[in-house]
Amino acid sequence: MDSEGYNCFVDRDKMNTAIQDLGPKELSCTELQDLKQLARQGYWAHSHALRGKVYQRLIRDIPCRTVTPDASVYSDIVGKIVGKHSSSSLPLPEFVDNTQVPSYCLNTRGEDAVRKILLCIANQFPDISFCPALPAVVALLLHYSIDEAECFEKACRILACNDPSKKLIDQSFLAFESSCMTFGDLVNKYCQAAHKLMVAVSEDVLQVYADWQRWLFGELPLNYFARVFDVFLVEGYKVLYRVALAILKFFHKVRAGQPFESDNVKQDIRTFVKDIAKTVSPEKLLEKAFAIRLFSRKEIQLLQMANEKALKQKGITVKQKSVSLSKRQFVHLAVHAENFHSEIVSVKEMRDIWSWIPERFALCQPLLLFSSLQHGYSLSRLYFQCEGHEPTLLLIKTTQKEVSRNQREPGVLASEFWGVCCSCAPGRVCGAYLSTDWSERNKFGGKLGFFGTGECFVFRLQPEVQRYEWVVIKHPELTKPVSLEATATPSLLSQSSSSSSSDPADRLSPFLATRHFNLPSKTESMFMAGGNDCLIIGGGGGQALYIDGDLNRGRTGHCDTFNNQPLCSENFLIAAVEAWGFQDPDIQ
Repeated sequence: MDSEGYNCFVDRDKMNTAIQDLGPKELSCTELQDLKQLARQGYWAHSHALRGKVYQRLIRDIPCRTVTPDASVYSDIVGKIVGKHSSSSLPLPEFVDNTQVPSYCLNTRGEDAVRKILLCIANQFPDISFCPALPAVVALLLHYSIDEAECFEKACRILACNDPSKKLIDQSFLAFESSCMTFGDLVNKYCQAAHKLMVAVSEDVLQVYADWQRWLFGELPLNYFARVFDVFLVEGYKVLYRVALAILKFFHKVRAGQPFESDNVKQDIRTFVKDIAKTVSPEKLLEKAFAIRLFSRKEIQLLQMANEKALKQKGITVKQKSVSLSKRQFVHLAVHAENFHSEIVSVKEMRDIWSWIPERFALCQPLLLFSSLQHGYSLSRLYFQCEGHEPTLLLIKTTQKEVSRNQREPGVLASEFWGVCCSCAPGRVCGAYLSTDWSERNKFGGKLGFFGTGECFVFRLQPEVQRYEWVVIKHPELTKPVSLEATATPSLLSQSSSSSSSDPADRLSPFLATRHFNLPSKTESMFMAGGNDCLIIGGGGGQALYIDGDLNRGRTGHCDTFNNQPLCSENFLIAAVEAWGFQDPDIQ
């Protein structure tokens, strides 16, 4: 190390330009909460030596499996693995998926050292099958390590973390793809304007979101990536989602309404991230990231598990060299213009709706389960056609004689009013995405009872497209998450200790199940209910949708569950009802 703490792998001039060394040299606090605040504030961001010490300490404290390669292992194996090859000609491990090694402020010797370290990691971790983020992590750590062996040991400890609640880096294609799907779900919920833009300008929206880790591990300049990594080491994987969402928000803010520089929005985002200093400082980027009120870590873990399960069911666990089987059925592909037919929505409208659904179901194609014009105007028939399907999409078209309370004159009975409706606005289209099988209604013994999860949402297509999600998503202050263990039944918890082979996703409640949250009242969890004489979506202070047993009349209003505006006129007559399921494109 020289006087400023730089090692022999760092280009001193580049480093001084990228990150000025101005900060404190010592760190006295030891409490995690204090470290979290200091990391977010950038306490050691401008002290090269202190950042190196903090990295060493934080990584040393990572719980790892018993046998984790250390610096001495590197010294023993590096000569055998590298052999007589020139470091610059060393091939990269297959698991980096042709990812280029970012040089940041490394000199030529440093760039060569990264390749050597990656090959030694591949030798010691044969179970790693897909890890494109690793070159950036090793390159960053090398800036703040005494030598190659220390850098190797730090990277190994990150990879060998055995705390199930502290996910750090994806090491398989399945984990990577499910993370991309999870990021897509989070964009859909927390960056709706950006998501709408991505759907409009990209041919395959998930292929854009599949690039999210590259934005962080490769495209971000060193001074930005180091700040993100500071917080990541303290707070874990969730930080990466936050920062990537913030990047997308800034990209949308800058580019909305402007022509794109190329026909490839994926490349445009990469360019934006490389030049992010023109738009926002590292401090403002992190400020935006932590202003996003994300789900709890445990809830995101459940979403990740659900996405992994969906990929496993489709047989997508490894990357195919010829073609990526995990490629999302983009809405233009999932909703085929030539074979999609609905009496209620157009192909374009269905594509808009399809872009809102969770990524694990966007892998599917729409399957018509029920149509009032084909199966008759019967709620019991709708239930029968939908049972066994989860989730479902409910579409409703009102008649030309949509009615409102204001149109009913004083003294006129409701029955008389409905019988002789005056002419009103044209028919409207509204509906709901329903997360749970309608057969769940049978558990209430013939009584009307609510069920479903927080993935349910309601929407309208006219006069403007509007989606209303579970109120807790936008207002997490309404609730506090409960422990992950509390989401499993006692019997299942006792089984989990003796049956480690069972799938955790099968033992736990679904993503956004209400039992995961301490809600102030039941009105925030009234997602869906069905009886013989009516169907209800949303509750508390009103109902987002109410449909009678003859599929003839309905009403809509504000409800606490979705905090929605009426989806059409408050009272309406039904012209048509459709229920759609989700079909694997491989099953025709």
